[in-house]
Amino acid sequence: MSGMRELMQIKTAARAAIGASLAINLLSLVTPLYFIQVYDRVLSSRSLATLVAVTLVTLLVIALLAGFDLLRNLIFAKASATVYAELEARVFAACRRCALAGGSGRRARPLDDLEMVRGFLASATPGALFDLVFVPLFVLALFVVHEALGVLTIAFIIGLGLLAFAQRSAMARTTDISFEEFRKARDTAEAHLRDIEPGMAMGFASRADARSAAANRSAITAQMLASATTGSITSVIKGIRQASQILVIALAAFLALRGSVSMGAIIAASILFSKAFAPIDQLVGTWRTLFEVRGAWARLGGLAATAEEEGTSPMSLPAPTGAISMSGVVAGAPGGSIAILKGVSLTLEAGESLGIIGPSGSGKSTLARVLLGVWPVSQGVVRLDGADLSLLDPDQLGPHIGYVPQSLDLAPGTIAENIRRFGADDPEAVVAAAIEAGAHQMILAQPKGYDTVVGGPGFALSAGQKQRIGLARALYGTPALLVLDEPDTGLDRDGELALANAIKSLRARKATVLVVAHRPSMITGLDKVLVLADGRVQKFGPSAEILPHVVPGAARRIPA
Repeated sequence: MSGMRELMQIKTAARAAIGASLAINLLSLVTPLYFIQVYDRVLSSRSLATLVAVTLVTLLVIALLAGFDLLRNLIFAKASATVYAELEARVFAACRRCALAGGSGRRARPLDDLEMVRGFLASATPGALFDLVFVPLFVLALFVVHEALGVLTIAFIIGLGLLAFAQRSAMARTTDISFEEFRKARDTAEAHLRDIEPGMAMGFASRADARSAAANRSAITAQMLASATTGSITSVIKGIRQASQILVIALAAFLALRGSVSMGAIIAASILFSKAFAPIDQLVGTWRTLFEVRGAWARLGGLAATAEEEGTSPMSLPAPTGAISMSGVVAGAPGGSIAILKGVSLTLEAGESLGIIGPSGSGKSTLARVLLGVWPVSQGVVRLDGADLSLLDPDQLGPHIGYVPQSLDLAPGTIAENIRRFGADDPEAVVAAAIEAGAHQMILAQPKGYDTVVGGPGFALSAGQKQRIGLARALYGTPALLVLDEPDTGLDRDGELALANAIKSLRARKATVLVVAHRPSMITGLDKVLVLADGRVQKFGPSAEILPHVVPGAARRIPA
């Protein structure tokens, strides 16, 4: 990870874990020593006092061993929580970037990566990695028992190490492919499920299911290939591991029969050998998890680097008045290479209203997103009250902005929470915004009024009801700049009347209002009109000059 703070915290946790692991592995020697003492001293002397003393000391050491093991588990649990806390804000910011980029992919992928890393750190696998460092300690103990046992153990470790490396190489070629195939399959299934209602209505839901199933089968095939490639090596490793245990015991027994070692050394050798191979066994069984975590960690490292490149938070500026300007703006979807806006320039004074019209695909919604700073510009500059919009802090600017997107949905929560944008409770401001949006009576008619839970598994609202609540959310806090992207979508006659009254109220209090409309009739009466086509400005100027050319009879409806 590139962040210095995270790196220092990880190093601190690693040092503590190494210290605990050293104590654990040193204290683990007590068990083979106990058996040697019992066989070589207690049974030969037939001393009950010696047996009691040796047993009590061993139990005390085992209690210490359990304490250090608990300490190491707590260290890893704390490290997992620390990593999560340090990266949480960056990961959620990355999820926002994914959501802004659109597409059918899962927008919470960075959260999946963070949870995978957190779960890994809280598991037993990191402990096995640290125990791997102390394998030579148990090999050395086997040499102390007898050099032949140490040599045989080293031979088995080298052999299993080569097989494990072969398994790792094979898995490296297949795991990433398999994992990505499953992600694509999930993305495909989620995209089709989001479109389930049209699919059922128009009879293509079963074909969508077939496409999802095909993607899932492709992922399963990739996984089966990965399993087949590594499974055979795993089986060989398990066989050699079991056989090696038997051979070490047999060698110890042979040495005992010849009088080279004591009878207690047979059990001691078996325990030491098991301790030496325990971390190797555990890691061989978790290769796939290790590779997945490695990929997740690399992606999170990229997020951290991106966050550092973005720099510190911008300086706070006074509340905006709503004056906006665009100069030679070229822009497209985040991460895309195709320009949707192609050299757009315009100026709007604070308190003016602008209607934006044009054919489908002309760039109207893109212009709205760029004006709000939601989508970046590749060339040119967008300014709000003279300040470069890209340099302003969205969290500080947001309360002064109102936005009704073309495709509106509500977040899981109550209607009141959605209107107040999940900020501090302010019932008076919430009701005032709802009244201005003409949504107050409609909200009161819901099962629990303003406390009705909507979004996600909450109460289902019609498209028009959601649109009116979205308008109330945009009006909350009397923002200085409002952008309404086809705000009449899904509205009935009463909703359209409420929308017209809201726009009139906004103009009366000198808010800067931009209305993106597919129908030119929606923008009659606004101060200025912008006509877009193919991402370029075709006409821009006062309504009285522009509308007569685009709306038949508009001249008669424009106020004097």
